[in-house]
Amino acid sequence: MLVKAGLVTEQQVESALEAQGKSGRKLGEELVATGILDEVQLTQVLSNQFSLPWVSLNRIEFSRELLNLIPAELADQHGVIPVYVRSVRRAGNTLFVAMVDPTSDDVLAQLEELTGMPVRPMVAPPADIRNAVRVYYFGAKPKSAPPRRAQRTEPPPPEASLAKEPSAPPSEKPRMITLTLLDGTQVRLPAPTKENEATEEDEGNQSLTASDLVGALLARAQGADVSDILPDERWEALFATLLTLLIRKGLIADWEFVDEWTKRQS
Repeated sequence: MLVKAGLVTEQQVESALEAQGKSGRKLGEELVATGILDEVQLTQVLSNQFSLPWVSLNRIEFSRELLNLIPAELADQHGVIPVYVRSVRRAGNTLFVAMVDPTSDDVLAQLEELTGMPVRPMVAPPADIRNAVRVYYFGAKPKSAPPRRAQRTEPPPPEASLAKEPSAPPSEKPRMITLTLLDGTQVRLPAPTKENEATEEDEGNQSLTASDLVGALLARAQGADVSDILPDERWEALFATLLTLLIRKGLIADWEFVDEWTKRQS
């Protein structure tokens, strides 16, 4: 499939197969390690090979309620992260998860037993999955993505490819509360924690997501007390963060914002 897609040559595949015997990696992992492929290209090919949906985790709105479906230690151990819950015909509510190894039936069975619902695998670049687990479960800073098609003549040493950050110990799932807004809309937010109860590890596992912040903004607009999530003194930081992202992604030009702001001040 890789050769037919024009991503590699037969000679490159043969060389990777020879190196695979020493490294113990899968063929695709070997091609990525030597810089012949990048993870996005490999993931898209795997999507076609196994007829599984491909997902970009950058476009997923993670919520704490969604992340609570899979414990942090299990997500870290198996390289899985919940993407969303969708109603599937004849199956009911189904959990879709991005997996480093979407062919692992044992992990899928474990997730189904844990969540009590059908689980369907999706594919995403393994580095993106590991990064999302670090950020959303353990509160770590996201790692910058490596440049695409990085040319390396030698594969990394085995100990480097197998290195992983230590998992946080299991902790209880954060409680969630449901707020009903004046228009009947319901939002789910992390419940406030009592003083001196949360440890540093708990705080990492309960780190807020963008979806949590949006829900808090909606609830605040209706007069709800969301000071645990959006303290008044952090409004300036929240606004500056949003404006920075809009400008960085080219959704607005800096001069447009300044011009509009000047108009409203006059």
